[in-house]
Amino acid sequence: MFGLAAETGSDDWVVRLAPDQVALLERLADGQTIAAAAASEWMSLRTANRRVAELRTLLGLASTREVVAAYIKHRRRT
Repeated sequence: MFGLAAETGSDDWVVRLAPDQVALLERLADGQTIAAAAASEWMSLRTANRRVAELRTLLGLASTREVVAAYIKHRRRT
């Protein structure tokens, strides 16, 4: 289900995130839509979608849901 970085249990990807990516992930993990998270973080929906797409590429995941699940898994470990 998760890409290589998420499957190995390595949290290296989390420490490399930009602050706006962390903020988006926090809001998405709390159940907000991308549109609501973008508005809350004062960014355009297009920018938010690009940030999430960057995360999908980084982690080798196919969906935003998988990215959020990987982040939640990390958050539970810390």
